[in-house]
Amino acid sequence: MSSVVFRPQRRRRRAQLNLTSLIDVLFLLLIFFMLTSTFRLRGEMDLSLPQSSTAEARATDRPDQRTEITLREDGTVFLNGRAIDPALLRDELLATTADPANARVTLSAEALAKHADVVRLLDVVREAGFGGVSLGAEVSRFGEGDRK
Repeated sequence: MSSVVFRPQRRRRRAQLNLTSLIDVLFLLLIFFMLTSTFRLRGEMDLSLPQSSTAEARATDRPDQRTEITLREDGTVFLNGRAIDPALLRDELLATTADPANARVTLSAEALAKHADVVRLLDVVREAGFGGVSLGAEVSRFGEGDRK
């Protein structure tokens, strides 16, 4: 008969996973993506605005006080992000504010929109009695020799 020798079993150490460094890396990635991301405002349209070297970035008003008219290349008119019939624009503009004389309107027209449509919209804003109109443009920095 053979004699079997049993060795005493050693208790194996269980492998432990240290999550501290993993959590640190995840937080660093989260912070990186938060800082490098750009966010669009809800309802913001993708427009190709004309470029201007003298345009200045305007201080943003509160969204509920902002009146913005947008003109697309195909002649579609939007009031505060909502498509509107151009014939009803004056009445809708007057409904947006109680005091049009102190209110401002931003008119953003795509670069290839018809000049006649822009002038027509400016006339509607002035007829409604709004105190000021700003024209939307892309801010570009041309060097003196780069101007066309």
